[in-house]
Amino acid sequence: MSMQLFFEVRENEVAHLLTEVEEGNIPALSTYANLKKCQALFTEAIKQIEPMAFDEANNYQEKTFLDSGYCFEKRTGGIRYSFKHIKEWQEADQRKKDIEEKCKLAYTALQRNLLAGTEDGEMIEIPKITYTKDSLIVK
Repeated sequence: MSMQLFFEVRENEVAHLLTEVEEGNIPALSTYANLKKCQALFTEAIKQIEPMAFDEANNYQEKTFLDSGYCFEKRTGGIRYSFKHIKEWQEADQRKKDIEEKCKLAYTALQRNLLAGTEDGEMIEIPKITYTKDSLIVK
């Protein structure tokens, strides 16, 4: 079986699996756990194959090229800066953390119907609150 045919079969199986869950024929929870397990397996496989894929991609001079029916684009990594070793940055970062903590405490006080202010009697601004998406962990 060719690799392309293998993935077409798998895509059809996954589509069927989703339909079965949506129609209530198989339980969503165990299907979710099994898909998460597959995701971890594929993630690890990609990590192992990625260096070899980069080596093969280097056989092409172009940034964008076709191979095996797929279009690939090579992109160079971006530059990252770290300032954590700079004393002035560390001091500013600590000041920022202190302000964040003060504002979090003001928010907590407000939740208890208490007012939070500075020693001068000025109100402390509270942070804007957002929530992340709920998650379901499979162990």
